[in-house]
Amino acid sequence: MTYAAISKLRAAPYLKQVAVGATPDADLQAVLDRAEEIVNDALGFVFAAWALAATTRDVECRHGGRWLELPYHKAASVTAVKAISGRGTTDESTETITDWLEESDGRLYADAGHSSTTWYRVTAIWGYGPAPANIIEAELEIAVNIWMGGDAGNSQNTVGVDGQGARSFNRALTWAQRSIIDGVRARYLGVVHA
Repeated sequence: MTYAAISKLRAAPYLKQVAVGATPDADLQAVLDRAEEIVNDALGFVFAAWALAATTRDVECRHGGRWLELPYHKAASVTAVKAISGRGTTDESTETITDWLEESDGRLYADAGHSSTTWYRVTAIWGYGPAPANIIEAELEIAVNIWMGGDAGNSQNTVGVDGQGARSFNRALTWAQRSIIDGVRARYLGVVHA
């Protein structure tokens, strides 16, 4: 499932001239699939719908202090925090932590602080959630570029032992598309390039 739908790609101002039918739909879906691969490669992660239920995940406190940095998760979805002693050993035990507050940026605040190198078992809805509108827009623009590049002769069929195979396209992103993707990456991961 791509971030954008074929119906959106076929609408104005994108590819409204493309005929409706099984073959054009398959071609448009292939272009959208490729555009999403390009976006995800540039992002370094994948957007997906939020899970319905929270799950636990072990998180190491690397810096100590009042805030525990958590991997990306749905806002306000943290329901439980436990400190882990002897993680991964036969003596492993947990202690429920109750004096925490989830900040708007997803970090966990505790007056008593979090100990460096301590592991915490955190229950939350993990992941990145649905793609934001600007990522959907970037995917649509890339799909249009791929489609129009094919019409302009900027693509080539690859030939193998069994005959013609997949169609390859110029995968270069425009400056604007790269800027959108880098901005989203920085918001979600705190870095532009890994």
